Amino acid sequence: MFDFEKGALKFIKGGKYPFCHSVLVDDEKKAVIDASSDQERLQAFKDQGPMDFLITSHAHEDHLVFNYLFAGSKFCAHPADAPYFKDLDALIDCYGDMTAEEIEAWRRFLTNECHYRPREVDLPLRDGSVLDFGRTKMEVIHTPGHTKGHLAFYFPGEKVLFTADLDLIRFGPYYGDRGSDIEETLSSLRRLKTYPAETYLTSHGRGIFEGDPAHIDRYVESIFLREEKLVDLLREGPKTLVQIVRTGIIYENRSISVGPWDLVLSEKMMMEKHLARLIQAGRVRQEGDLFILNSR
Repeated sequence: MFDFEKGALKFIKGGKYPFCHSVLVDDEKKAVIDASSDQERLQAFKDQGPMDFLITSHAHEDHLVFNYLFAGSKFCAHPADAPYFKDLDALIDCYGDMTAEEIEAWRRFLTNECHYRPREVDLPLRDGSVLDFGRTKMEVIHTPGHTKGHLAFYFPGEKVLFTADLDLIRFGPYYGDRGSDIEETLSSLRRLKTYPAETYLTSHGRGIFEGDPAHIDRYVESIFLREEKLVDLLREGPKTLVQIVRTGIIYENRSISVGPWDLVLSEKMMMEKHLARLIQAGRVRQEGDLFILNSR
């Protein structure tokens, strides 16, 4: 039934978007983290007894699909992401500028496919707080960058680190929301390396990794590789943002067929953040619509 077990921890792999992997705590107190994996297995776990805590690592649609199954559980998330769990339009606005038609498509998708239901956070989770489930203890780690309120979770007794959407996939980190930040992402990843874990669990991709910080190093390196590809592109000559986005530095002009998600918007938002970072570092300047590489 489970893809990984250690002590009271259990791990369920989810499918492709809009699903993700889930972590379960089967102890004196029970919890589900990111209830967006497999409805049948989550329901079976719920049927074993009352679910004390519903924990969501951050406010993205692919981490709350089955939250509605746990209406009676204490809902836990970081305060910075709390507004997006209770206001659908606020969540949609996080994703960037869209037309009225795109916004409406998101409303339908989030409501019908992701089962979004407005919900207040019952228990705000802050950095360093510890939840005691019985035999199992869990440390909350605030890891902003992906979202302002993104959380990771460390289980010291089991030496398991759930990194959530700092997910170690080969494409590298996602920081395409309005509130996403590259420097915060880097800082969060470096911090995760300090935890003595035997196993990394993630929200997407393989899901289960040996607790080797080299996995995090490779993930971090993808950020710098993206930036150097952008610099190489600007070496060819000044480019507009539209021209930069069309090259597909991150997503290689891939399309997505599930839901209303537009990777072009994601590419644009992330390239804007890289350009801002390069401008701040003095490597690039902007003149009108053009971004120009400064000579050294």
